[in-house]
Amino acid sequence: MSDKKPSSTNDKSSAKNTSKKPASGKVIKPLRRANAAKSAQADSQSATAKNTKSNSSKADSSKNSPKKRSTTLFGRLKKSEKQGAYTSVKNRKKIAFNRASGASSRGGFENDKNRFRTVWGVAIIMLVLLISRAYYVQVANAQFYQDKGDELITSVRTQKSYRGMITDRNNLPLAVSAPLATVSFSPHDYAREYYELKRVKLTNPESPQLQARMQNRLDNMDLTTLAAAANIAVTELQKATALDDSIDVTDEEAVKAALPSGAGSHYLPLLNKVTPEIAQSVSSLDFPGVYEKNFFQRYYPQPQPNSQLLGFMGQNANDPEGGYEGRAGIERQYEKALAGDDGKVLVLKDAKQNSLKEIKQLEPEIAGQNVALTIDSRLQYLLYKELEKAGRLQQARWATGMVVDVQNGEVLALSTWPSFNSNNLNEMTGENQRNRAVLDVFEPGSVMKPFTVAAALDSGKYTSTSLIDTNPGSIRVRGYTIRDHDNLGIINLATLLQKSSNVASTKIALSLPPDAITNMQKQFGFGTKTPLQFPGEGSGLVVTPKEKETARRATVSYGYGLQVTLAQVAQAYSALAAGGIMHPLSLIKNDKAAPSKRIMAQEQAMSIVQMLEAVTEQGGTAKAAAIDGYRVAGKTGTSRRINPDGGYHTDQYRNVFAGMVPASNPKLVGVILIEDPRGQIYAGLTAAPVFHNVMKEALRLYNVPLDKPLQTEEE
Repeated sequence: MSDKKPSSTNDKSSAKNTSKKPASGKVIKPLRRANAAKSAQADSQSATAKNTKSNSSKADSSKNSPKKRSTTLFGRLKKSEKQGAYTSVKNRKKIAFNRASGASSRGGFENDKNRFRTVWGVAIIMLVLLISRAYYVQVANAQFYQDKGDELITSVRTQKSYRGMITDRNNLPLAVSAPLATVSFSPHDYAREYYELKRVKLTNPESPQLQARMQNRLDNMDLTTLAAAANIAVTELQKATALDDSIDVTDEEAVKAALPSGAGSHYLPLLNKVTPEIAQSVSSLDFPGVYEKNFFQRYYPQPQPNSQLLGFMGQNANDPEGGYEGRAGIERQYEKALAGDDGKVLVLKDAKQNSLKEIKQLEPEIAGQNVALTIDSRLQYLLYKELEKAGRLQQARWATGMVVDVQNGEVLALSTWPSFNSNNLNEMTGENQRNRAVLDVFEPGSVMKPFTVAAALDSGKYTSTSLIDTNPGSIRVRGYTIRDHDNLGIINLATLLQKSSNVASTKIALSLPPDAITNMQKQFGFGTKTPLQFPGEGSGLVVTPKEKETARRATVSYGYGLQVTLAQVAQAYSALAAGGIMHPLSLIKNDKAAPSKRIMAQEQAMSIVQMLEAVTEQGGTAKAAAIDGYRVAGKTGTSRRINPDGGYHTDQYRNVFAGMVPASNPKLVGVILIEDPRGQIYAGLTAAPVFHNVMKEALRLYNVPLDKPLQTEEE
């Protein structure tokens, strides 16, 4: 019985061992100490020996004998040792000293050397890449990254240059730049700062000093103080900020939802276009969310008389900061000189993009130059008031005029009615902003007859005493009938001008070469722009008629069939008054003017001036232009307005008067134009009185001596 039990047990144990794969480096059962393992092995061998003696015959034939099992067990242990199995501390030492295990069992020195080289090669490549990148960032492309960094903490602020003044000939300001400021309030920025201070105070209970500072800043954010300084209702500020003390200031999303949004949340004007002193009362509070913007605004002390001449300022679409530039008149013509150059300053900014301090000046600010005009503001005002008076009285479309210094061509006055207040561009329209004396072209009419007489004298066929037969008061030319107001009979050149004879002018033109009249007109500056070079100035049109164009040859002699500007008329009459010397017109004082030139003999020019005196005397067409104590020479022009549908209007006229004083030694030339008057239709009754009133005061202002006895009351 005792022999079968061990045998049975061993059989089961052997069956279990043969049914599983040998261990391969894995501990299946907990290890026992070495001595215990030896005792167990000795007991097993003793029992096996006893069983062997008693059952020798069965051991030879049985495959599961104890000897066989012992051999199998030790064979497995040796195999496990060869495979590197970890069975005990003792065996582990034998393996470590006698055999290679793990990775070393699968490679040798050559493989380790290759792996070593690979690792170091990769490390060197990475090191080279890092060094190259560092060189690129810090040396090769250092400026780029430095600029990128500067963009985050700095910005370039433009310093607007002071725009130069425009003054009259006596240095009185006509256009100045006034420093102004606009102060605005951002409810959004204010609320954000308020919640942030409360958060810092709440989350730092261990720092009483920090809490005290935060509380002090909160106390300084009292909206009542800001409302009092800006003279605005505190309720309006409270409504705009909409502070909510019940929200959790540590909750970022809750704070974000509580911040003001929508229209007016970032911009609420407190003070608009005020002086810097007034703006300082609010900006000096150093109130969160309060911003000040300084700029210059153009101001015109004498707006209506000078609006078309000086022009106006408009926003520059190409300026990212919304700067202004000259859009018309002198402001536009001399924009570069007046504007100067803006400066640039590098400023340090905080996370909210607020400027903290100026770091350095990048570009210096260069103030604009002053521009002194030849205009006399006193005479300019007087001219405008007389044009306005006549325009309203005659119910005219518009009226314009000029006064020129004969000796040098300087324009002393140039104005147009109706006008607008250049300080308030809402009054400006397309019609009242036009400088009509320079921009508009028109058919001048009889004011061109002195130049027809000049062509006659220059031809040698006529003298100042030559006679012309105008009977029967009309002449037929190419199917057209040209008439005078009356049958003047046989007249001289002085009477031609005094009575404004169209028939006599036609006979002179037809007796001269086809280009004689137009050449003389061009010689006096008609058909080309004046040296004023005013923005948008008209050049007019003078077309030389051909030999067979007798009708055109006739009409140009008395001011039809050509187009001129009032500035050209003023320049031409100034040349006559200066004894045949053309002094180009100028508007800028002390500016290098175009050289003067003689275009006509002095004797002939002064003879024409003498003839023109008869126009303002008894029997002339412009007696209203006469000035007591002065000899006045001039010429009227009453022409029909062109009908856009063809031909001329029968009930619309244009009245022009051009004159010079004193006729004995002309100093001043004045030209007046009244467009489509409804009260009177003749220039002697509309434009001539304006000339009288303006030139009378001009002679007094410039202390021009009398050249004619004063009339007494008896006379």
